[in-house]
Amino acid sequence: MKTIPVNAEAALHDVLSDADQLHSRELRAALEKYVAALRVQIKTLRKMMN
Repeated sequence: MKTIPVNAEAALHDVLSDADQLHSRELRAALEKYVAALRVQIKTLRKMMN
């Protein structure tokens, strides 16, 4: 199965939903920062594909 930007965005959304249930604020913040960086990369990939 190929990962396309739409699927990747959905997966990131799921990760953040699960991260909301974590007790550690530091871990939650780190995940949010990492997901934000991945979203920038997905956005760049979309531009390259079009």
